[in-house]
Amino acid sequence: MARAGGRRVVAAAVAVLLLTSAVTGGGVAAPTSAGSGDTRSTGNASASESGTFVADTAVAAELGEPPERVSKSVAASGGSASAAGTDDVFDRAPTNITATQELRLTPGERGQITVVQRYRVPDRVASLKPQLPEGVTVTGTTGFSRGNGTVYEWDGNTSAPSVTFAMAVNETVELAGPEGARGRYLFVDTGEWALVRRPSVPTSWSWSGAAPVGITREPRVAGEGYVGEWLAYLGAVETRERRAHGQRFELVVPERAELTESPGAIFDSLAAAGDRMRVGDRDPVVTAFAAPTTSVGWGVRGLQYGDSDMWVRDAEPLATAENTWLHEYVHTRQGYEAAPSARWTDEAFATYYAALLALEQGHVDYAAFRETLRRGTARPQSDAVLTEPRSWVNAANYLKGALVAGDTDRRIRLATDGTRSLQSVFSAMNAHSGPVDARVVFGSVGSVAGPEVRRAAVTYGSTERTPDLWSAEAHAEAFASTPALVEVGLATDPDALAVSGPYRNATLPGPDLTLYTGETLTATGAVTNAGGAAGEYEARFVVDGSVAATESGTVAPGERVTHRFDRTFDEAGEYTVAVGGDSVTVEVYEPPRATVTALSANRTALSGPGTVAFTATLSNTHGVPARGNVTLRGPDGPIIDRQLALGAGENRTVTGVARLDRGEYEFTLGEADSLVVTVGDVGGGESGDSGDGEDGESGDGGSSGFGPGFGPVAALAGLAGALALLARRRE
Repeated sequence: MARAGGRRVVAAAVAVLLLTSAVTGGGVAAPTSAGSGDTRSTGNASASESGTFVADTAVAAELGEPPERVSKSVAASGGSASAAGTDDVFDRAPTNITATQELRLTPGERGQITVVQRYRVPDRVASLKPQLPEGVTVTGTTGFSRGNGTVYEWDGNTSAPSVTFAMAVNETVELAGPEGARGRYLFVDTGEWALVRRPSVPTSWSWSGAAPVGITREPRVAGEGYVGEWLAYLGAVETRERRAHGQRFELVVPERAELTESPGAIFDSLAAAGDRMRVGDRDPVVTAFAAPTTSVGWGVRGLQYGDSDMWVRDAEPLATAENTWLHEYVHTRQGYEAAPSARWTDEAFATYYAALLALEQGHVDYAAFRETLRRGTARPQSDAVLTEPRSWVNAANYLKGALVAGDTDRRIRLATDGTRSLQSVFSAMNAHSGPVDARVVFGSVGSVAGPEVRRAAVTYGSTERTPDLWSAEAHAEAFASTPALVEVGLATDPDALAVSGPYRNATLPGPDLTLYTGETLTATGAVTNAGGAAGEYEARFVVDGSVAATESGTVAPGERVTHRFDRTFDEAGEYTVAVGGDSVTVEVYEPPRATVTALSANRTALSGPGTVAFTATLSNTHGVPARGNVTLRGPDGPIIDRQLALGAGENRTVTGVARLDRGEYEFTLGEADSLVVTVGDVGGGESGDSGDGEDGESGDGGSSGFGPGFGPVAALAGLAGALALLARRRE
């Protein structure tokens, strides 16, 4: 199951479909049929009364979640950070470490691949420590030595260090039943090609200087192949793509694969599903790998891993209510983190919507759709309590779960006169700021359709009772009209995210933003209705789980409404900002210090007391906003005293005027060269400028007084007294 678009705090796996029929070329392979490398068992499955086999949730538990962890500490003189599975670390840092992960086939060693982890290290980096996966065999290093456990430490001198290791990649799921198959593959290396999940290499580093240093990851395949977010195929492939409804669909077709459906038909189905499902959480890119069945027997029909990667067996058809392509796509749209009591919705929603979308797209008739839901009425699946995962037998979360999801959808449509559907609940779950539990699921049902529908959902979801199937006529009555398909999220306009404040006024790219204290984020939310009826909405602006603002109203079919939300960040930290089902991560930092790089005066030598105009230049040498103080003092107080905010790379000048008496003055400010101003004939030296002290400009930094000594009035009085004394002596 994929996690929410902008949120992405946790990325989860797995989507496993029903193994309901034999597929040509897709027989069971023994663990050693594809290679001699280690084979990893991941879970088990059991048989239903009809002989259908399903892989249970042990597969998801064993595969786990792609790691996505970040920690960091920033100071004025430097900082440190560590990250696993994400580039969301100082996304807009002026310099980044580049981590290139190269995957290589090892034809002579089936079941394993070689990984070369390379780094390009900027000058300001002080330490770098990658942590390799457990169980790998290191075959070479450059600029690294082994530290504690699986951690390797950089020598501090090599600008392009690397570590090379061999890794076993075969992973299987054990199945029990009449077929007698064991060790069906989830991931495999055959020697000639491989379909694998790439390894996570958590990395920690530190740096010097105020500007942070981030990390950029660049996974790739040595030779032919393709790497998605987490899945990779090593071998000859053809990659096709199509853009639709704000998403780019990538279809990776290996040379070894033999697609049952044409790429165009697969794209048509995925694009139609993307348009029909208005539940928020659209990943910008969805990558689907066609898994070859010519030489490997897969343990499942399809698997979705990470946020937006999936593989589907090349022999999977579209004309089935158990449409694997649609099932795995629905998983990419599940942007919520399910607590145990709501975990049934992961597979229930994917199974139900795969069947419903296949029906709506004309791939199957109502009888096939109904048959998929009918399996939920059979024991032992029907006796399961969906909110209690320990009670699930024979994939009850898929089978009874899909039936309960469909029954709830039908009841919502009838109770709201066809204006709402289960998608409204799906959207609310995606927009929920924390883990979704049974209370959130059933509460959303009640909010959408009222207490009676909520009671039915609670009855069938949290007890052993099972809803009845409905007829084709009843289905036509409930599903005849297209309900309101209201979607609330962040707008996709170029200026949907903008920053304003003392440093800059600009638009920002998402989904990860960098701001500085005192700046204001403006987020534009968009409400759309792609359905056939008007719908009510509530657009909530949520910061770290707390609702900061709310806008509500009614949106007509085909209409788009926007709302602007503002938030000023006064404290540094990491924040999650969400509108509807979309969210962004906002990193707020104290800006680095700008420095004074130049100090000048309009004159540095005066024949007598007078004014001097000073100009100071404050420079931001960082690639991010900065601020700094300019305080220049004279003999009798501040000449310049300003605090300035500067954009990236910006220079600003400030001026001030001082009135100076006779003497020699030295002025020092920041990184600028010191400045000496001489007033009068000091020490018998040559005097310079003969200004009278009245031609200086007034400044906003204040000015000094004349200081100690004779002023003009005292000097004139003294001269008059001297002349009078001389006259008396002559008399």
